[in-house]
Amino acid sequence: MSNRILKLVRSEELRRSKSDRLIANYIERNMVELPYETARSIATHLRISPMTVGRYLRRLGFDGLDDLKNELRRGHSNPAWQVKGQVDRLQQDIRDGKLIAGLIQEQVDNLGQIYELTTSPEWQQAIDLLVSASEVYVAAYQNVRGIAQYFASQLSYTRPRVQFVDGLNGTYAEVLDGSVEGRVLFLHDVRRFAAKAQPLALEARRAGVKVILLTDEFCLWPKEASDVALIVPGSHGPLWDGAATMTAVMDLLLSNIIVLLGDQVNERVELLTRLQDTFGDFEA
Repeated sequence: MSNRILKLVRSEELRRSKSDRLIANYIERNMVELPYETARSIATHLRISPMTVGRYLRRLGFDGLDDLKNELRRGHSNPAWQVKGQVDRLQQDIRDGKLIAGLIQEQVDNLGQIYELTTSPEWQQAIDLLVSASEVYVAAYQNVRGIAQYFASQLSYTRPRVQFVDGLNGTYAEVLDGSVEGRVLFLHDVRRFAAKAQPLALEARRAGVKVILLTDEFCLWPKEASDVALIVPGSHGPLWDGAATMTAVMDLLLSNIIVLLGDQVNERVELLTRLQDTFGDFEA
């Protein structure tokens, strides 16, 4: 935790107005979580405007929220898997039914934002790349690795030459060796962000591989490291981050691709079903 920042927000100079005190108290009480906030999310919590938050941060000595985030990240790490509220209060909330109701409402709100994403130009660009690519490579790390592997497996039922890459060979050569044109890397990364994700995305772009990045609102590098960025809401709840929002986006991408490819998907499923029957891995 930055003692310098705490000293600043506790100073009288930065607590003169009501909005000053609101923002100062919020920063002090949420220092651990602050690197993963946005100006909009802070403003929403405090019921003030993002511009008010921005002006306060400039008075604090930072050129916007990203500048403050970078200092906080250097001084403190924050797991994505972390209970963010007081345990006794959360236990009471779950007994009262408030906790589950709040989490459900957060999921509903996130799905509303996902709908907006599905109508965006970025969504159609991602669909076009996933359909037309010569090869699709899917990569992910840590707590989203499992659902990304699920996506790669499901996508392989809609089109050929789909592979999940884990980087265990130390090179990602299957993606980066330049032997095939028209490759696409579909990279999944959410906070707490993986150290390998941004270097892989940048290296892929240098190699001529198109990069689709599925990430959350806390990511600081989507534009510089991807050709298409699909940005979903991050977790603001009292418990650790869940995968429901990411999984919903993946399922909607798959549904869109299935409809677009039509009979091609049916033909591929028939082929794969015949192979499954041949090798006997599935019950009748």
